[in-house]
Amino acid sequence: MDLSKVKKILQDNNLYAKKQYGQNFLIDKNILNKIVDASNLSNDSTVVEIGPGLGSLTELLIDKCKVVCYEIDDDMVKVLNNRFSDRINKDLYIYHKDFLKANLEKDLEEYSNLKVVANLPYYITTPILLKILEEMNDLDEMIVMMQKEVALRICGKPSTKDYNALSVLVQYKHHASILFDVPKGCFYPEPDVTSSIVKIKRFNQDVFPVNEEFFYSFNRNIFKQRRKTFANNVKSSYPVSKEAVESILTNLGYSVTVRSEALDIYDIIKLSDAFYHLLNK
Repeated sequence: MDLSKVKKILQDNNLYAKKQYGQNFLIDKNILNKIVDASNLSNDSTVVEIGPGLGSLTELLIDKCKVVCYEIDDDMVKVLNNRFSDRINKDLYIYHKDFLKANLEKDLEEYSNLKVVANLPYYITTPILLKILEEMNDLDEMIVMMQKEVALRICGKPSTKDYNALSVLVQYKHHASILFDVPKGCFYPEPDVTSSIVKIKRFNQDVFPVNEEFFYSFNRNIFKQRRKTFANNVKSSYPVSKEAVESILTNLGYSVTVRSEALDIYDIIKLSDAFYHLLNK
């Protein structure tokens, strides 16, 4: 959908882009086609789209496969129902609800070959990603648009400024890469930031922590304060002595002054296991 069509739909329905929902409508046909092409969809795929808005991406997706949308905005749901009235409950299924509060297991239990393809609302990108990663266990791949700053964190590598707890969480079970950037002028209204299209694909994991729940919280805690060393972040988060922390680090071959951003995922799993055993003696 180009700018004139977006403006016409908004005008015909007496609507406007709502800041509280982070609505910036994609109006560049080339970018829309590139997103669909990157998604490698087949007839038996089912796409989960979060925040479809006016349906610019939706109209391309439903020509490729089934699409399940989550849309919180009453007005956008009305637009989608009107625009795609002949496709509803055939190729397009709309959940009029808050994605973050949805029971994904129940909503998506009848669908297979799931992929997430979406222009994510910037203000809740991280919570959406966390929910997808934690609850959609059968998901193979995501092609998602987000603020470039968040995309760089997701794809961050150890010993760089972009590497943090989110980098580890995503890359623990997935390969993440930025496919291309999307300039501000590709949206109406224009956002304040550049966007990026990110591909997140699950891989066959070969190393697991002894307790995954502890690993997730441990990962968050060791990145709490970047200016602190790994040891100081651990001591401020758990009832352990300086001597115990330094003993574990030394025995596993790490410097006692190592910083969390210098540790790769396998290092963090190894250290998570060691502190889990220490705390659960």
